[in-house]
Amino acid sequence: MRWVGANLGTLDIDPSLSHTDRMPRTAILYARSNRRENLDRQVRELEDWCDRAGVVPISTVAEVAIGVRASRRCRQVLTDVAAGLADLVLIRDVSRLSEDAAQLEQIISEHRSRLAISRDDRHH
Repeated sequence: MRWVGANLGTLDIDPSLSHTDRMPRTAILYARSNRRENLDRQVRELEDWCDRAGVVPISTVAEVAIGVRASRRCRQVLTDVAAGLADLVLIRDVSRLSEDAAQLEQIISEHRSRLAISRDDRHH
């Protein structure tokens, strides 16, 4: 089982381990695309990741968004997780948060420990 963090490093977790306070248990799933048909695929991938990792998705935010900056809904998801409503924000790819390099760097810096990326680049 691989957990991929926003710093693009990986943390290997033995799937036989039970949940402890150290392991994230809940996530808000965030999917963003400029095409509606891509959202369903992204959400399915995020849900599959949760099933494999034993993480409970508590809500899903999927939006069609055009533009490079993080949307209001994305910022709200990050705020909700920072406030403790879930352990993680689960995204398919870091670019889903923002395509603006400066803003993305700020988001990662502020939320690094609360971000998980479902994509495994070995298969893409």
